[in-house]
Amino acid sequence: MARAKKAKATSNPEVRQSEIVEPTKQLDYEGNPLPDLPDLSWMGNTFQWGTKALPERHGGGLTLAAVNIGIYGDIPEHIPHRNRLPRGAVPVATAGSIGGYYIQDKYEQWADSSPYLYEEAISRRWASATDIPWDTGHGLSDDVEIAIAQVATELSNWGSVETEVVSAWLQNLSPGYHEVKYFLSTAVYDSSRMEEGYRKRAMLNGAGMMLESPGRMNRACLESYGSWSNTVLFMWLLRGSLMQAIVRYLSVYGPTEADRELAFRVLPDIMRKSAYACDHIRFAISKRSELTTTMNAGLTVAEFSQLSDFNDPVLWEALAIIFGDGVENMDQGMEMVLELQQYFLETYIDKCNQANLGREAQIRSGAWRGILMGVPMTGHATPDEMREQVAIIMQKNNPFA
Repeated sequence: MARAKKAKATSNPEVRQSEIVEPTKQLDYEGNPLPDLPDLSWMGNTFQWGTKALPERHGGGLTLAAVNIGIYGDIPEHIPHRNRLPRGAVPVATAGSIGGYYIQDKYEQWADSSPYLYEEAISRRWASATDIPWDTGHGLSDDVEIAIAQVATELSNWGSVETEVVSAWLQNLSPGYHEVKYFLSTAVYDSSRMEEGYRKRAMLNGAGMMLESPGRMNRACLESYGSWSNTVLFMWLLRGSLMQAIVRYLSVYGPTEADRELAFRVLPDIMRKSAYACDHIRFAISKRSELTTTMNAGLTVAEFSQLSDFNDPVLWEALAIIFGDGVENMDQGMEMVLELQQYFLETYIDKCNQANLGREAQIRSGAWRGILMGVPMTGHATPDEMREQVAIIMQKNNPFA
């Protein structure tokens, strides 16, 4: 009975007409119906329509700094989104969280120089396969060749560590600070190229890969889990200063043109990473002054790792052979090694000052003091023996003390 009543009701033509809603048809200028268009309401979802980025003058191109205009140049102190939301884009509720990206505060990763360092890195691209005059890297005596292969092995090892460390951190840094992630992507490539370039140098004349680095500082970099800032401190402020010193000396005193050119190419890559480190630490401290204490404490621990590596004689003896042009002239070469070690510490002090860490007094009066006073670390003297040498120097400089 119910089915019959329903059929009767729906058969009423008046009811049918009232239930039918004719869609409004769009017509062209001749009155012909136009095809239905998709819903394009999404096209209005932009925070700042009409904001136009212009290339830099004088041939600089369309840089990262040039597109940081309007709301797109507004870099927040905190980014709440834990997904791939590009800064300045309209959030979509269904995007949800994909995990990671737990470093969401600006002070934890930012450096004002990041976009400029990125632009410099990509503009100074080079390839170890074709930009190094490898044909000039032959003809050394066996002892010098073995020594340069040893140094190349250690530098290649350090480049490998940097590549792994930065790559591991990238997934934790918020993509909202994309300038930092862009620059760090070039840092990964630069570190890999250093690893590659010095591996090629070790293999060039048959010496091959030599002894591994002692690894205490490698471990400090790899295990700096506390924060990205700690990693930056250990890897690019402390060890980066040593790496810069070694590569700078090789760019001048390398035994062949190939060695000097390789070091010359690698040096700016190292210095860009150090520049980011100084800028980032300075920015972090400006936002959280209490970080000065914790960062200095972290560096004190990391310096013990670096000092432990210093007590291994292999690297210093290899450099002394290179600088002295042979085993027979290692004593003269060791004098230049002392200069290199002093240059490392002065560079490290300078970078700490740039980062507003205020660490100079601790470095000059602590375990590094012997080097700064002219006592090289060769790996053969005990700490007590080095203290005795320092005491002798102090007595000579001030006999009335």
